[in-house]
Amino acid sequence: ILTPGSPQNKAFNWLVNEDKTEVCPEDLNTGGGDSWNECNAPTNFSDPLSIDEANNACNIIGDGPDPFKVPIVQSTDAWLSPSHECYWGGLACSVDTFCIDRIEFETDGLSGSLPFELRNLTELRYLIVEEGDTAGPIPPEYGDLLELIILDLNFNRLTGPIPESIYGLPTLFQLDLNDNALTGTISTSIGNLQYLQFVQLEVNQLTGTIPESMGNIQYLQVLELFGNQLSGTMPVGLCQNRDMANGFISDLTVDCDSSDNPR
Repeated sequence: ILTPGSPQNKAFNWLVNEDKTEVCPEDLNTGGGDSWNECNAPTNFSDPLSIDEANNACNIIGDGPDPFKVPIVQSTDAWLSPSHECYWGGLACSVDTFCIDRIEFETDGLSGSLPFELRNLTELRYLIVEEGDTAGPIPPEYGDLLELIILDLNFNRLTGPIPESIYGLPTLFQLDLNDNALTGTISTSIGNLQYLQFVQLEVNQLTGTIPESMGNIQYLQVLELFGNQLSGTMPVGLCQNRDMANGFISDLTVDCDSSDNPR
């Protein structure tokens, strides 16, 4: 759809720039948004009381801690309500640009797959869609989200490998993908994520070894890898970075075979 001249791009341009027909919110498919636990769209978009009722039933707010203290604007209006999208529940926008800064949903019954088009939210810093029924792969296009600091998709039904592009996110400090059905290996490129502090990849179907490069992640504090099919030994650099060795890592959890002697 983003390739100039493609049939999809021509259709997109026609819908956005040429077609004069206007549709009402109730004509749109909200991707399961009518069955969320909270923040469902109003049942009657022409009735102010229906809109107020939907807004009052929405309490999701993106309030994760922000180490950079970026000013944001947010509220708890229902999705597809007449207010600006920045005020819909689970979203937040930068005060300066009014671009989407956060998407935060937890235990809200979200299903379907992760849309690759999120790559266009170039100022997105928080992508938190956890404890739902989201399935399918993690789009490699998320590697274009260069401002992302938290990627939290745990307790879903995600499959496939962790895209290599994710290991190129320059300011990522939380990678939380546990309790899915992810496969493949942990790339050695994970050592490039020098700001990583929190990594949870447990309870997946990952194979291979724990990359030696993880020992180079200076500020790593939590690393959970149990419940996979990993083999080999713990990298020396990780052991040396444990808090008992005057390092930062306070939680380091993996599986051991019965014949292993943890050290």
